[in-house]
Amino acid sequence: MKTLISFNAATQLSILLFALVILFHAAILVGIIFFDYAPIDFLWGGRMKTPEELLVFEILSLIVSSFCLVVVLIKSDRLRVPSLKRMSGFILWVLFILFLLNTVGNIFAKTSFEKLFSIVTIALAILCLRLAMEKESST
Repeated sequence: MKTLISFNAATQLSILLFALVILFHAAILVGIIFFDYAPIDFLWGGRMKTPEELLVFEILSLIVSSFCLVVVLIKSDRLRVPSLKRMSGFILWVLFILFLLNTVGNIFAKTSFEKLFSIVTIALAILCLRLAMEKESST
């Protein structure tokens, strides 16, 4: 795995994908809050019943995606928090598993839109795996 993708490339791709996911969730929130547009049929497997439910889940998604981005930034030393560096590796292993499971869920989703997101989630799973595999430096 380490020979297939470098740590720096995995970091850059992860930052890009998490930033795009954050923008996606932010755009949905803007649509709900400012334009009274809630695409409840296309998101969350069409399981949301009201725009309010979608709003809550999108806020949570934005928070979780931002957390994931911060973990990558800490692991890559772009955000220097030495006390959390080791923990970031453990969290990336957990994220790898979660994104792998999410990929399976997206593959079996009801909407084509969500099935398309299986590409993003498998990419994030692979990138999180690569980042988690990187040994901590002693500096």
